[in-house]
Amino acid sequence: MNRTAATNIACIGYRAQDMLLEVQFHQDGRRYCYQEVPEELWYRMKQAESLDTFFNTFILNRYEEQSWGS
Repeated sequence: MNRTAATNIACIGYRAQDMLLEVQFHQDGRRYCYQEVPEELWYRMKQAESLDTFFNTFILNRYEEQSWGS
């Protein structure tokens, strides 16, 4: 996972072979795994001007998620 400068998102990571996006949040340290996220979307996310806005627009509530503790 890579640290970010985003307001809400602490770290992000991606496993291309599984199409899994991992996101950890600053607020509570919880990590979420989003399934079937295309690799192209991962690249766009990394280049987004606002990581938080990109996540809310293109990932949240669009991909199945699983969460686990900090």
